[in-house]
Amino acid sequence: MELLDNHPEQLVKHHAANMTASRLEQLLSGFGSLRAGVIGDVCLDAYWVADLTRSTLSRETPHYTMPIVEERYTPGAAGNVAANLVALGCSKVMICSVVGKDWRGELLEQLLSAQGIDTSYLLSDFNWNTPAYCKTIRTGIQRVQQEDARLDFQNFKPLPETLAEKLAKELDLMAEQCDIIAVTDQLPFGVIGDEIRLKLTSWAAKGKIIMVDSRDRIGKYRGVIVKPNEVELSLWFNEEPTEKTSEEWAEMARRLSNEVQGVCCMTLGSKGAIWADREKYTFVPTRPVEPPLDIVGAGDAFAAASLCALGVGGEGHEAAALANYASSVVIRKIGTTGTASPEEIIEVNAD
Repeated sequence: MELLDNHPEQLVKHHAANMTASRLEQLLSGFGSLRAGVIGDVCLDAYWVADLTRSTLSRETPHYTMPIVEERYTPGAAGNVAANLVALGCSKVMICSVVGKDWRGELLEQLLSAQGIDTSYLLSDFNWNTPAYCKTIRTGIQRVQQEDARLDFQNFKPLPETLAEKLAKELDLMAEQCDIIAVTDQLPFGVIGDEIRLKLTSWAAKGKIIMVDSRDRIGKYRGVIVKPNEVELSLWFNEEPTEKTSEEWAEMARRLSNEVQGVCCMTLGSKGAIWADREKYTFVPTRPVEPPLDIVGAGDAFAAASLCALGVGGEGHEAAALANYASSVVIRKIGTTGTASPEEIIEVNAD
């Protein structure tokens, strides 16, 4: 396929199908050599299943109870990115963040350690709340499930300056050990501030491969790979996230790439992704997946897989194609923030 590198106004298309099975396996086989770090907002994902057939009227209030018959907990946000890096086979996975000295932080650290994630760079402090997304799922007579509004534990003030300084030092210690670094900047009041962003720019200049996922601050990073979706990119440019053509999205991705002075890898859900590097951009479509689907965690899987592919020498469009495969594995896993293993990625590519 001819690459139109000298014509930036044209959209260069690479198709995921162009990656041969042998090339895919070659990239995946190298993941075991990678040392991966994750920094950012680490959360606890909680699933509480209530069986309403066991509900009784409370004697103290005029309400029926929500009898919890099952509870599940998994690492979320940056924790799920780390879990995906483990599932992909990285030789070492480290996480750098701040949790509170509360039951959620204690449980989260146990869950991360149980998955083989190094928590040496995870700070714990009474002046911070461990974020958590708690999902109550109601079941009834025919076992039909319905999810209630999510209960969130968050912080509603910035990370204290003393903690931010400690976190910056931990980032430096972790980055020295890493080949690739994933950044999760998810919460309105999270752990990523200006000092951390400056350090990430510095480490990227030293050759570390760094990919940033940020909901509200994607354009504040410099010299790294940024990974917005169409909503995050639109909001950063104060535009409505309306339907656009691939060419229009690519132009916006190229615009962000120039602003951050790095690569923009934009995800477009079921349509695929766009890899934009200043004046060049490539569209990497994905294949449709039949419902039922659960998109929770798909972005985490994409970030982890694309970083790994880049870490073993893959080109940008190859990293996006492999990441599309990983996401298509995860969205098939209902009711959990899932991960994708190399074996599952190979299987989905063979479909």
